[in-house]
Amino acid sequence: MDLSSQRLLVGKWLEEIFGQDEVPEFELNAQIIQQLYQMVLISRKKDKKIQLVIDDLNLKINEYNAEAHRLSEVLCRLGLGQNHLLKSCANNVMMLAKLGNLLNVKDSSDTCFYLALQHLDNELEKVIQQRKIEAKHLEQLSAKSYGAVLKYSSLKKALEDVQEKAEKEHQTNEERKNNTTFLHGKSEKYEKEINKLQRQLSKTLADESVFHEKLVEKSEVLKSLQAKLSPLQAELQSYQSLPPDLTETKIRIEQLRKELATLEKDLLESLDVHCL
Repeated sequence: MDLSSQRLLVGKWLEEIFGQDEVPEFELNAQIIQQLYQMVLISRKKDKKIQLVIDDLNLKINEYNAEAHRLSEVLCRLGLGQNHLLKSCANNVMMLAKLGNLLNVKDSSDTCFYLALQHLDNELEKVIQQRKIEAKHLEQLSAKSYGAVLKYSSLKKALEDVQEKAEKEHQTNEERKNNTTFLHGKSEKYEKEINKLQRQLSKTLADESVFHEKLVEKSEVLKSLQAKLSPLQAELQSYQSLPPDLTETKIRIEQLRKELATLEKDLLESLDVHCL
């Protein structure tokens, strides 16, 4: 079918669908017309299938009505027509007919009704058992749900604690970061000052002996000499208290005096250097 024929068929189909309503405007091109044409073919096939089902149902309705009319005539001839029955009997027949429709029985025999009722009892038993299983399952789910709610509450509380702790740590980290940046800046500043002072010191050609480290070393030596001098002075003092007429005592005292003089001389030299 060419494009113009397809377009004409699509237009008729859209008019059938919308009926009295106006068909909305849309872009018409070869691709859209082709897609709508395929939809028309599919719709027509479905309409044919539906029409076949409708015709079959109408045929069955006619057959059922003819059979009902035949049976009604037979019952009337036998004096069992609806007009000849008592009201209670007619009601029972109607109730029995409705029950048959509900149970979907093949015919009105007792066997079919009993089998249908037995099947209904079986289905009811299955439903009862299923309800028990579902109730047990629901109880298990309720217990799990309660446990999940408790666990969720616990996790939520833990999360809130963690978030609060994280916020505090974030503030602490920010403070440390700021302090680190400040100290790093100070360090760079001090390093520049040290380099500057070292350059100035190298230009002055100062004697290294007057540097702080050297003075500290000499101070340590001075303390060591003073520590050695104190026991010698004490020992000398003890020797001075000896009787003056002992020759050996005098000789020993003289030796100690020489050692003391030597130590005092070293001490004075250290003091002079320290003062410089």
